[in-house]
Amino acid sequence: INDLGPAVYFILISSENGVIKKSYINEEEFNKASISLNISQLYELAEETAESIGLHRPDFNIIHSDNYYILSIKILEHLVILLTEDQVEVKEVFKTINNSVNPL
Repeated sequence: INDLGPAVYFILISSENGVIKKSYINEEEFNKASISLNISQLYELAEETAESIGLHRPDFNIIHSDNYYILSIKILEHLVILLTEDQVEVKEVFKTINNSVNPL
């Protein structure tokens, strides 16, 4: 979260079924269990939809609303969920996550 700066409101790392493993939250007002469960269900639906039209499972989902992004990224059987301002460079988010999973 330090690498991404104040434009990131939270990062949740959960299992595929929505159980929180780690969380980094700048604001206490978020219900992280509910967010994690809802995003894991959304991810499952996205996987089913992609497969039903002959595509591989998605690597990530992006939701945009009211100048914010909700990014969910599947890495090594975990979901990484971020709430960011839409001014953040999405490629920098992916670069930071990739570097933390696969350090140079």
